[in-house]
Amino acid sequence: MTDIGRATTVLDAIAESRWPLTLTDLSTRTGIPRSAVHRAIQALEHELYVVAAPERPGYILGPGLLKFGMNAHLGLLAANRTQLASVAREVGENAELAVFSGREVVVVDQIASPERLRGVTQVGKSFSLHASCIGMALLAQLPDTRVVQVLPERLKRFTDHTVTDRDAVLDALATVRRSGVAVDLEEHDVGICALATGMTGPTGALQAVAVVMPTHRFRAKAPLAVESLRRLNPLVDTRLALRQCKVT
Repeated sequence: MTDIGRATTVLDAIAESRWPLTLTDLSTRTGIPRSAVHRAIQALEHELYVVAAPERPGYILGPGLLKFGMNAHLGLLAANRTQLASVAREVGENAELAVFSGREVVVVDQIASPERLRGVTQVGKSFSLHASCIGMALLAQLPDTRVVQVLPERLKRFTDHTVTDRDAVLDALATVRRSGVAVDLEEHDVGICALATGMTGPTGALQAVAVVMPTHRFRAKAPLAVESLRRLNPLVDTRLALRQCKVT
């Protein structure tokens, strides 16, 4: 692994943690020798990309990263806002934009529908990759070898419909790659269904756009949502996508 590879792996581990991580913690989580982790931390700390935690041992992300995060976030929103608004207007449901955040997916923008679906997704909210259509749409853009590295060994169950078997997730991803659409039928939240497509966005980043709605409106609106997503991603196979939505 290169020096920059070790540095980004260390940054990812710190970003995914809810508390400061020591050198030993980082070595355990990343599989990088402690001495190499120490060198990476020294370089990152020098640039203020990480700082020592003030109240307990370990490191947290530092202010040096803010300039990158803010510029990237604003560029991503500006490049996608018009298309996101178009999807929300056409379907009449919430449209969301999401990107990878370490081993999770984070919603970075949302256009609310006239129905004002609330309490399910907020900008900045993270989701498990395996239990959301936006996560599956993103994973489908990676090779299976990388997917296995990203997914945790034990997949969390959110509802009775959540797929928690890793082999089943890989099989589902093969279907997503063929259809161009991932579908969430109450896998993350009871009473909520969604569908998403993934693509390389205008900024060059992997991203996913999702349409989210209550379960009772999903059957009627799924065809319109699939067609709207197909306009964003011409690789969407309408027939296969509707079969996944169980509306054919």
